[in-house]
Amino acid sequence: MREIITAYRSSILLLLALLIGGAIGIFFPTIAVKLEPIGAIFLNLLFMIIVPLIGISVMSSIASMSDLKKLGKIISLVLLVSVLMAVIAASVMLGMSFLYTPAQGATIDLAKDFTGGNSDMDFVSMLTTSDFVGLMSKSNILALIIMSVLGGIAIAQAGEKGKKIAELLNCANEVVMNVVSIIMKVAPIGLSAFFASTMASQDTDLISSFASTITLFLVTSTLYFFLGATFYAYLAGGKSTVKTFWSHAITPTMTALGTCSSLGSLPVTIIAARKMGIKEEIVDICLPLLVNVNKGGVAMIATLKIVFIYAVLNLDFTVDVLFMTIIIAVLAALIVGGIPGGAFLGEIFIVTTLKLPLEAIPILVVLGTTTDALSTLINVVHDLNAAQLIDRFMGDKTS
Repeated sequence: MREIITAYRSSILLLLALLIGGAIGIFFPTIAVKLEPIGAIFLNLLFMIIVPLIGISVMSSIASMSDLKKLGKIISLVLLVSVLMAVIAASVMLGMSFLYTPAQGATIDLAKDFTGGNSDMDFVSMLTTSDFVGLMSKSNILALIIMSVLGGIAIAQAGEKGKKIAELLNCANEVVMNVVSIIMKVAPIGLSAFFASTMASQDTDLISSFASTITLFLVTSTLYFFLGATFYAYLAGGKSTVKTFWSHAITPTMTALGTCSSLGSLPVTIIAARKMGIKEEIVDICLPLLVNVNKGGVAMIATLKIVFIYAVLNLDFTVDVLFMTIIIAVLAALIVGGIPGGAFLGEIFIVTTLKLPLEAIPILVVLGTTTDALSTLINVVHDLNAAQLIDRFMGDKTS
């Protein structure tokens, strides 16, 4: 029990802080409004670190892959399988969200008007900027990710000279992670204050909407965990592979739920993969990569967050927004969810990319925090499925 509490300590503290903030906003709205500057300071601290966090982390992770260039086919398969699984996960959540509207008729009243969230999505400005300076703005996260990926590839291709830059980036990444860690020490206070000011003017129906949305995720993710894992295992080798998978997936399942950490579950996942008969070279190369880029649970909750916030803001969920939701979910799974120490990065990524109001951030944090365990479960166990699929596609060509 102590180990479980320790693993979930930060999530429990954050959830308690948000509950306290929500209660203050509902029962003491006059006090709650005065707390807004505290929350705004915390969010601004996150916004100030967001650009170096993404730019340095993404470039550093890609640049460090230069020693795996001879295994390009394996890496390509890792990325391909991860993208497809993220698209499937996001599509499943979209389908369930359309069948069962998560907002349940509740709406959010904003103190200020905002210009984002409209149906005319400018994909050119989302994916690129007209000059380099534009990459320094939190409003151009997608463009920053694209350029960081290109920069990381260029560094990896530079050989020995590139290794010097990669080492410098690794050092810089460590410093940025420390800055994030310092900021996150005041996260419960900052988000509680911001959430209190947000809830001060909201309909109490929003609380029931949270409950129904979280229930929707629990049901959908549980079904996807079992049915999806069985489907992927069957694709990897038929009925015998399905039987082998489930005979060894219990320990990683329990570890994921107990630690709430994909990285923390990696040693157990590696042992289970070897027991499943997956080739050792596939296990040793693919699983450490998959733990960072194959995050179906992240894709699912990112999708649900977007559907939920569009519903409570009473915005039109157009075809353009639908495609943008899939893109954001995939990028969240491949890149955003894999950045260590990037707490709340997913929420900021959604809000800034879709140009939604800042008041949406603590609301999305509630959904992310309460669904973290099942998201991690899908991330971890479906890594085994991905390794099975890659093992089948590679055949005997890895040695």
